Amino acid sequence: MHAIYLVTDDRLADVAGLQARRLAVQWGCDVHVFVERRDPAATVREFGTGEGVVYHYDQLAAELPPGLPEDKKWPRIVYMRLFAPKFLPGYDRLLYLDADILSLRAEPAVWTVDLPSGLGAVSDIATLSKAPQDLKGVSRAAWLASIGVSSGRYLNSGMLLIDPEKWARIDFAAELPRYFAAFPEAARYDQDFLAHLFDGRWTELSPRLNYQAYVLELGLTCAVAPVFVHFCRTQKPWHGDNRGWRAATDASYTAAYRQMFLDAGLDPADYTRPNPVNMVRRARYRLRLWLRGRGVVSARERRDIAAWHKRSEAFLQFMQEGLASGRFADETRRTLDAPRCEPVFDGRFVVGVECRRELQAQLKGPRHV
Repeated sequence: MHAIYLVTDDRLADVAGLQARRLAVQWGCDVHVFVERRDPAATVREFGTGEGVVYHYDQLAAELPPGLPEDKKWPRIVYMRLFAPKFLPGYDRLLYLDADILSLRAEPAVWTVDLPSGLGAVSDIATLSKAPQDLKGVSRAAWLASIGVSSGRYLNSGMLLIDPEKWARIDFAAELPRYFAAFPEAARYDQDFLAHLFDGRWTELSPRLNYQAYVLELGLTCAVAPVFVHFCRTQKPWHGDNRGWRAATDASYTAAYRQMFLDAGLDPADYTRPNPVNMVRRARYRLRLWLRGRGVVSARERRDIAAWHKRSEAFLQFMQEGLASGRFADETRRTLDAPRCEPVFDGRFVVGVECRRELQAQLKGPRHV
């Protein structure tokens, strides 16, 4: 047997619950939602409880050892995904997903992937060739050494494929404090910890199982055919569609979330955020776009187009090499059919124009009334 689980607090409980219901219908398996409430008396709406979704409340915080690093961006809840399998007996495979991951379709073959170490994950795409963006002037090699990773491989913990039997042999409550005492510069919390603990041993899966926001604008989505799309950036699709705030690529995903809210009888406006881009900056974006329409190419456009090509080529090379070598344990393909995609500049963002009709068809997913 196998199951999917999510961990959230009461602020994102509605989003996580709607994701869970979508997953239960798509994947035809149990989906567990662990809700860690800031206020134990807070009321949480439950979705899909008659369709395979099970809710758990306030079980995980007590499992965490004291003194773990945290801040506003990375609160203590990020560690809790490590302890949830303890409360899910009877499954031979577990799939963990962040609440900001959207499932486009089921991929039953994932349950049969061999996990010698007990963990399968996808590489962190944004750091394939460099250190995280906030570590200015630090090489990737130096950064990995500072967090105790010697293999050169670094994972993204937004999607984890777990063998519960092997997972249960690890004393996470003891290993976490030990790790941060040994590597005080580690900053990505459970992600750095897992990359170290399973250094060189975690089973690598294709980016289609954790298609991260870093590559959303590259025009390769239909070619990669992602199973899960991971919106791992500050602004999320359910925050609303604000021009000049997010790239145009997000429009289809925003519509998908809006429909999920409507199908559940919720008002999408309750989840939106105001556009944080001030009027002066928005005017600049519109001016660039106006000039572009008249054949005037700005320095910003030239720079961003060049950066887009570099990122697109680097990711495509990573995918092609990974497929050809058999690096991705879940893949049977050996090549990627990626048609040439030309970038478009909208005044602020560069996006690759691709087969949006095919993407929109996948986004429809299961409907609920």
